[in-house]
Amino acid sequence: MTRTLYAIMESAAMSSHGCAISIRQACEARGIAFKQLLSSDCSLETAATLLPDQPSLLYRISTRPKAQLLESTLVLRHAGQFTTIYDTKTVPLPPRQFSEINEQIAAGLCVLPTKLIDAVWQGYDPARLESEIAALGGFPVIIKRLGLSHGQGVQRLESATELQTLLASTDFETVGVIARRYLASYRHYRLIVVDDEVVAAIEYHVPDDDFRTNAGEPVVTAVSLETLTADMKQLALDSVRLRASILGGVDILVDQTDGVAYLAEANVPCYFARAEEPTGIDIGGLLVDALLRKQAKELA
Repeated sequence: MTRTLYAIMESAAMSSHGCAISIRQACEARGIAFKQLLSSDCSLETAATLLPDQPSLLYRISTRPKAQLLESTLVLRHAGQFTTIYDTKTVPLPPRQFSEINEQIAAGLCVLPTKLIDAVWQGYDPARLESEIAALGGFPVIIKRLGLSHGQGVQRLESATELQTLLASTDFETVGVIARRYLASYRHYRLIVVDDEVVAAIEYHVPDDDFRTNAGEPVVTAVSLETLTADMKQLALDSVRLRASILGGVDILVDQTDGVAYLAEANVPCYFARAEEPTGIDIGGLLVDALLRKQAKELA
């Protein structure tokens, strides 16, 4: 059987994307055909009629909403045809506002202290805002718009007045917003999980002129897996399991004042290529092998 991996990409320009290169090379080394599905060119109706002549692998590189819809259309219309990183009983629908953070909290994971913000907060006076934020450790506080990346939509606010101004200009019908505890001194790690194992780790370094470690082009270094605490590894594994995925990039912030490791975000899928160069680990190859094992189980 000639296997094929379909890679959902935003456009042809993504052929130079680090994950695309890594997965394509892994496929070539294993005799697997690598085919691009460009969400910018492919209509959902076209996707609905795309039925490969044999079971295939499917991985979404793009994180854009259209790519997510394309992925879910393929999986829903052709049940059992595509092996993805997701559990076979789940459907990779675009995430709903707050669903991920709510699930993490409900599962008892050590999440960075967080409050969900909605339009009701627009009616709070400064005293009420002070009270709400006090539960997170007080000002300064981090405000984050959900669904963005590379530090976009993340702000550090110093007072209730600043928060009130931001709330007044926010359209909560279209934007999900959370408030999070501000850690004055922390270390930011990303752990890569493949097939229920932490396979690589890097540290994001705080720039001199910004509190966001992932703003712009981040500076990262490799981290030895042996130096990670058991709590950090378990947090990474649990958060990816919660997403019912065999792959995840988990951001963990370690408070330098008390050593507590907090879950900041679980990215599924994730830009694992950033961890390949500093660690020297072929994560793309590990991912393709994991997909092949998963496909074999699904077809058995």
